[in-house]
Amino acid sequence: MKTVITYWFNAVGEALRSALHSLWTHKLRAALTLLSIFIGVATIIILYSVISGLNHKIEGEFAQLGTSVLYVERHPWTSSGRDWHKWHNLPPITMAEVNAASRCAGASMVVPNINIRGTGRYKQNTMDIEITGTTWEMPFIQGMIDIEQGRFFSFGEDRLGRPVCVLGYEINKNLFEENDPIGQWVKLGNGSYQVVGVLKKQGQSMVIGSNDNEAFIPFNAFMHTYGRRRSLSIMVAAKNSQELDELREELRSAMRGIRKVKPGEDDNFAINSQDMLLDEYNKITRILWSAILAIAGLSLLVGGIGVMNIMLITVTERTREIGVRKALGATRTHILTQFLLEALTQCWLGGTLGFIAGVTVPYLISKVISQVPFALSLGAAAVAIGFTTLVGISFGLYPAMKAAKLSPVDALRYE
Repeated sequence: MKTVITYWFNAVGEALRSALHSLWTHKLRAALTLLSIFIGVATIIILYSVISGLNHKIEGEFAQLGTSVLYVERHPWTSSGRDWHKWHNLPPITMAEVNAASRCAGASMVVPNINIRGTGRYKQNTMDIEITGTTWEMPFIQGMIDIEQGRFFSFGEDRLGRPVCVLGYEINKNLFEENDPIGQWVKLGNGSYQVVGVLKKQGQSMVIGSNDNEAFIPFNAFMHTYGRRRSLSIMVAAKNSQELDELREELRSAMRGIRKVKPGEDDNFAINSQDMLLDEYNKITRILWSAILAIAGLSLLVGGIGVMNIMLITVTERTREIGVRKALGATRTHILTQFLLEALTQCWLGGTLGFIAGVTVPYLISKVISQVPFALSLGAAAVAIGFTTLVGISFGLYPAMKAAKLSPVDALRYE
């Protein structure tokens, strides 16, 4: 048994040395053959890595919305342009809906939100901002609220509508520059508010926006300054994340009742959740994956045809060599193995170079564009190895079989 293993090990080693020698002898021809394999594998790895990195980043951003949180709003997050007429001029979400949501048995927290565009001003510094009225429970229901300095406003400040605020990172940076903002009074829109906290820098988000340019004030303070005629958005956290669907149905029933929607009529509101956005994103990425496979498959097909063409030429050029080897005792299996390994070597070499390029390019992109994180998956490496091996066997087998079937006598007579 040991002798057989040693024999085949030596035979495969000799076949590999012969294959590498043939590639080295015909450098230009080998390079042109490798090019299509290189492009195909590099395309797979680059797109796979970029999309995997985006998936990881976007899933993290969606999670900040709350995996067990529902959003009652006038419009759905995923409505298409052709549905605009359906959702236009719907009645606003009011405190009546907030009170109805609070009575739902499956809800643990209900947080109304309302916002308006305005101007932030401190001394001579001004900037355009978004002013959001919310309750003290906001940090407990959404992962986007991360305090860097100070605190969020309290239950008492919220209930009494105190003129206090929590500033986003960019607002603090632009208005106060290097000064300590805590305890200072800042002009936000039509009102003046005392700063009690500053949020950490969130950075530019790809899908859910950023609170860096957002100022949070107590909900009752917002209502006192801007009135109650604006439509709200209601965040409803489930007591149990496993019962989110039950809470959705309970909310839907409560909203239809309070908004007097008759049986058979469509809802005149929307109940949104982060999984809706994730589903839409997954639909887009499925299309991208199909495009990746089509592009890479076409490139590898061209590369495989090139490998077959070169191997057929190689078999013709080395006909006399095949005849000599057979005359000296080489079997069909030896010849088949040699030429098949030569085809595989070309594909593996092109695949290796393509993999290196496919890893390097996304890494450099992530360094230049921070929005595109770098992600390397073992699945991408497995796909590259699998594709190149499949191409090598599929397109190298016929030339190898043709070489193995040559008659020693006819091969030696070949000129």
